[in-house]
Amino acid sequence: MAVVGVLSAEITCHEASLPAEPAATRAQSDFGVVASGSPEATDAGVEILEMGGNAVDAAVAAALTLGVSDPDASGLGGMTTMVIHLADGRTIVFDGASPTPREVNPAQLQHFKKGDWRVGHELAAVPTTLAVLDRARSRHGTMEMAELLAPSIEVAERGYPVNPVQIVWTNHYFSEILASHHVRLTALANGTALGQPGDVVCRPELARTLRHIAHYGVSSFYRGIIADLIEADMIRNGGFIRKSDLVMLRIKETNPVHTSYRGAHIFSVPPPGGGASIIEALNILETFPSDFLAEDSVARHHALIETFRIALADRGLAPGLVDRLRNELSPTLSKEHARRRANLIIPSEVIADSDLYGYIDPECAPKGESTTQVSVADRWGNVVSLTQTLGRSWGSKVMTPGLGFPYNSLLEGFNYDKPQCAGYLQPIIPCANDMAPTIVLGEDGSLIVALGSPGSDLIPSIITNVVSNLIDRGMGLENAVVAPRVLFGGGEALAPYIEVTAPITDAEIDALEAAGHTPIQRLHFPPTSACAVYYGGVNAVGWDAQAMTFVGVGDGRRWGSAKGARVVAQTASAR
Repeated sequence: MAVVGVLSAEITCHEASLPAEPAATRAQSDFGVVASGSPEATDAGVEILEMGGNAVDAAVAAALTLGVSDPDASGLGGMTTMVIHLADGRTIVFDGASPTPREVNPAQLQHFKKGDWRVGHELAAVPTTLAVLDRARSRHGTMEMAELLAPSIEVAERGYPVNPVQIVWTNHYFSEILASHHVRLTALANGTALGQPGDVVCRPELARTLRHIAHYGVSSFYRGIIADLIEADMIRNGGFIRKSDLVMLRIKETNPVHTSYRGAHIFSVPPPGGGASIIEALNILETFPSDFLAEDSVARHHALIETFRIALADRGLAPGLVDRLRNELSPTLSKEHARRRANLIIPSEVIADSDLYGYIDPECAPKGESTTQVSVADRWGNVVSLTQTLGRSWGSKVMTPGLGFPYNSLLEGFNYDKPQCAGYLQPIIPCANDMAPTIVLGEDGSLIVALGSPGSDLIPSIITNVVSNLIDRGMGLENAVVAPRVLFGGGEALAPYIEVTAPITDAEIDALEAAGHTPIQRLHFPPTSACAVYYGGVNAVGWDAQAMTFVGVGDGRRWGSAKGARVVAQTASAR
């Protein structure tokens, strides 16, 4: 899940017509930019900016449109988390980690888990996407929800072209999707075949649902007739979500986790999201000279891998729900902790698992792989980084008849048989996830970059790679996103993931394996398969200080898109 989840221990890549190399879509504008997971969503965000909406308005419109045009990764049945930097200097988080339903049955879920069952209403946690988007809009946007829903309704009615990455995931879950009466009608050509990139898909049922919300308000989803339909469908099919879960859902503003990195300020989401791992990884990397990280060398790759291993191990030490509500910070976020942990990193020696003393258990990690990212900056100084997910691709592979959106599969991440995991599986506890929308500001508070990515527990290392590329290596935003990545994670695989393209070579990876980093998952370019999607999809916006303009980059690894506003109406407010 981007977040979200765990990739299978045996990495299987599926053939697809992906780009020959991780080319990025680049845009620039003096009036603001949008980067997202689909061209339709990017266009929706830009349309709102040009109408005079601010970055929050544009991000909400883009996120809603992603639920239409990127339906395997997001939608009304999923969860969303936002980091917002406001023109007044505040940086805040809307944490949309989905709560577990009050009727949740851990024993039943564990039975599903043992059978590797990945389909069903039982896997769905409480959807938060619409609540997060509406809360952010009402607090910091300038436009009404009906206006922001209009682009997504238009796309649902006129249709959108399927991209190659969506074909990859649909192929991966073809049998499950084919068995789902409602999802197959959206995901498959004529409801029976895989289809081809470029096929146009219309979503009339979802268009009706979105029109209903535009007319009757978001309350209809959580308190009205849509909530009634959701509850009836869940009861009928053994799901745990009830109308009371929807009515009681509350989305609050909270503080981001924060650190400084060579003078820059990093803001990301607190637990149960993945931002703390980014903060710790950057704190560890800061103990190395910037010149060392600017070089392409086996020593640098080794340091990155070990840093990410430590941060992933320390994830179990991060504060849980109670500590987060008390606004207590984890000791893993301190510079002192990072210096101690950095002492474990010795050239050409792999840290023994026993010396990590943190907790890495892939069976406790959240499950999934399908997540998507929106980043927006406006000319008034508002910046948004927003990540949303369904868990696995197409979530739990079920829809309520007539509503037109799939439910998430986020309850799959719990493991009731593990004592260290079981504490999470309680009613109303939020689902752990690795989503980490992040904003980086300069010493003076100016924008450097807003970014995020899919990639499951690889997300923190994906984002850290890009931030280090910008700050340590002095790359421009496009090069920082396109540059080959050195990652660690992959759920049950728990291995380094490295893209083998200039300047990274097979000989360097051979040296890493000789030192004890094994097995290393290698991706050669041009890729002959869809393994490129495992290396993230960083959709980012930033400020080009030399050109004195906004820039946006959509990552080609997941068909990202970026576009700049051509003009902005003068009636907008920077609220």
